[in-house]
Amino acid sequence: MKVLLTGAAGQLGHALRQQVPAGVKLIATSRNGGDGLLPLDLADATACQAAVLEHRPDWVINGGAYTAVDRAESEPELALAVNGGAPRAFAEALRDTGGRLLQVSTDFVFNGRQGSPYRPEQARDPLGAYGASKAGGNRRWRSCSRPVDAA
Repeated sequence: MKVLLTGAAGQLGHALRQQVPAGVKLIATSRNGGDGLLPLDLADATACQAAVLEHRPDWVINGGAYTAVDRAESEPELALAVNGGAPRAFAEALRDTGGRLLQVSTDFVFNGRQGSPYRPEQARDPLGAYGASKAGGNRRWRSCSRPVDAA
């Protein structure tokens, strides 16, 4: 099995790289590459699609994101390109190659008023640009990805 991991230099990506099961070929990427990582700019939808078409992974684990919550208010276009455009680009390319996408989201897509854990299928109500960009990414990849069979 081949897995393309984005955000491999970040906290989640680093932890996932330490736990790669036997038989999995991991293609680890980060924005700048280096230290055994391939460069992949998640703000570039064309590059995201090209990575899938080149490597033809069985899975893309999109652990990368624009995570500067406060700065997203002044850079909403960049946040949406990374958190919204990349998931859609991956899903579109994977639809053509037969792979699957695991999109990592955030509780920032909800408004925080519930007082108990949210379920993934609940309505989104983001309060800021960061949450809106992640909610947009969730919508965009769901609109063009194949459902995973529950087994």
